[in-house]
Amino acid sequence: MIYVDANATYPVTPKHYMDVAALLQQVDGNPSSIHAPGRNAKVALEHARGYLAQLLGARSLEVVFTSGATEANNLALQGLIGRAALSQAERPPQLIITAAEHSSVMDTAQTLQGRGLCRLEIAPVLASGAVDGDALLAQIGPDTAGVAMMHANNETGAVIDVRGLSQRIMEFYPAFQVHVVGLQLLGKAGMTWFGSSGFDSAAFSAHKIGASKGIGALFLNAGAKLLPLSIGGGQERGRRPGTENMPGIVSFGLRCQEIQGRHGEVCASMRCLRDAWRLAVEAVPGAVVHAPSVFTDDRSLPNTVNFHIEGVSGDDLLLNFDLAGIHASSGSACSSSVARPSHVLLAMGYSDWVALNSVRVSFGPDGTVADVERMAEVLREVVARVRRG
Repeated sequence: MIYVDANATYPVTPKHYMDVAALLQQVDGNPSSIHAPGRNAKVALEHARGYLAQLLGARSLEVVFTSGATEANNLALQGLIGRAALSQAERPPQLIITAAEHSSVMDTAQTLQGRGLCRLEIAPVLASGAVDGDALLAQIGPDTAGVAMMHANNETGAVIDVRGLSQRIMEFYPAFQVHVVGLQLLGKAGMTWFGSSGFDSAAFSAHKIGASKGIGALFLNAGAKLLPLSIGGGQERGRRPGTENMPGIVSFGLRCQEIQGRHGEVCASMRCLRDAWRLAVEAVPGAVVHAPSVFTDDRSLPNTVNFHIEGVSGDDLLLNFDLAGIHASSGSACSSSVARPSHVLLAMGYSDWVALNSVRVSFGPDGTVADVERMAEVLREVVARVRRG
């Protein structure tokens, strides 16, 4: 098997399963209980929180565990708009997102607007996938509550200068709240600067770094104020009440501990595979790699190539890849069950056909050059067969 869909999920290793099971046998209590099993679970929970905080250069109290990045995005956006609406009675507050956002941000923002809770503005992106910063700044007004921006695009791999944009915003609007979707960059870049960046909140997901699915986190700056979505308990400092998902939290914490300080070697390995695959794709007649100008160390993810082949459907490529034991995808796993063009590629100026028939390859650190050679061989075979037919 050649697995090249790491942006959708990074597979859990057998060793990690065993490590999580071994630790849970020692801490399988309710963290809210005051007896010894409960206290042991509480210690394990706070250790996991601390490991993630270390990766982000943040304080433990700024990490709120959730069921995943989707819930974290909802907590941030709905909490932000809910609080802003309390102080703006005349008309709904304004919310700005970018045109290439994750579906959990896009859908949440559109739902809030549909319910009359906010006025939604969508900032355009450039052909590279980067946010048009000037256009975004021009959309900000006195009743703007905040902005949500993806740090690294899950489909194209384009990395957005969210820190630079945030600083430009704060220069003129210091009360403005900035939410960052940060799940794709965790483990692929050093992020110890994050906690002091001035961001108000950010969403992260454990399964993007090889931990269990169904667990994530919201970074919430100590000064940020959000209305909670759920009521009924004091867990997570009242931000997200309910008994904590200890198996998921233990898994998340262990992976954060394991990848601490390793992003350099991990990135070098993935970047080698990415660049080799890009060259292999570009050697195929009619192949187009999307946003090639971003392929530098600081402007793109080290593992992602998004492309299409003129006259060859994305489904043909993916099905034949799968039959050959190569597992890639067409883009965002959160919306892959729906046959529709990628809103990210449409926002970047590509046609409906291209946006519907593109393929994303996203490497993990365990791939090999032999994998790339096999993938290139299958790609050439499929393209030749389709064109002969």
